[in-house]
This record gives sequence, structure tokens and C-alpha cells, in this order.
Amino acid sequence: MDTRTRRLAGWLIVAVGAVVALIGVLADKLGLGGEGADKFGGKQVAALVAGLVIAVVGLVIALFPQRTRQS
Repeated sequence: MDTRTRRLAGWLIVAVGAVVALIGVLADKLGLGGEGADKFGGKQVAALVAGLVIAVVGLVIALFPQRTRQS
């Protein structure tokens, strides 16, 4: 994979992670929260953490160069 494609893929993964985290945070406002209108429940925390992890993985892919293996 060339550097340009790798960076693009990384930033796309960051965007997906941000959307997942945002949905987790705004689940109650979007009508997706199941714990009550004003309660930040376990599923929302899980979505927030998962989104942040996905975004960090995307940042690593986008910002750090691919290691070349010497054989």
C-alpha cells in the first residue's frame, strides 16, 4: 500500500471512529438511548470507548509511516 492510500485509509478510519463516538454521546438525543432520557448508560460508554479506540487506530495508520522489512 502506498503512503497516500495509507493516509487516506487512516483518516477514513478516524472519521468512522468519530462518528461512532458521537453517536454514543448523542444516543439519548437521537432516540437511541435505552437507559432513560438523561442517563449515560453502559452501551453509550461502550460506543464512546470503541469510537475513540477506532479513531486512535486510524491516527496511527495515517500519521506513522509503514515499517519496511529487511530480509
